[in-house]
Amino acid sequence: RETSGRNLAKVTQPTDPFLTLAFPTQGPNIIPADIIFIVKEKLHPRFRRENDDLFFVNSIPLGKALTCCTVEVKTLDDRLLNIPINDIVHPKYFKKVPGEGMPRPEDPARKGDLFIFFDIQFPTRLTPQKKQMLRQALLT
Repeated sequence: RETSGRNLAKVTQPTDPFLTLAFPTQGPNIIPADIIFIVKEKLHPRFRRENDDLFFVNSIPLGKALTCCTVEVKTLDDRLLNIPINDIVHPKYFKKVPGEGMPRPEDPARKGDLFIFFDIQFPTRLTPQKKQMLRQALLT
């Protein structure tokens, strides 16, 4: 759009990891030329983004994976979500949290979803007593 003789571009969020912006420059006594910016999306240490959705991997001990738990997720806007997991968490399990992803470009009041995946941590050793308890609980 043009404001006070200047061309401005508004970018709410890139849809690709690389976004190219070109600004045509022209006017009296100015040779027409383009100014090109290439914007690269920086990876986030906790979240992965696909379009408007966010993906988060949470480590969870095997005991909590089998007996339910609450997952704490600190959001990009510094809120702390407490997500109850009432199912048995298996390696392909994930939890969808609607409306906790990135704002949608066409309607920033609406957001994508947050998907929580789990990295189940197995114990490295068990005492004979614990092995026996697990056999009784899981195999009978």
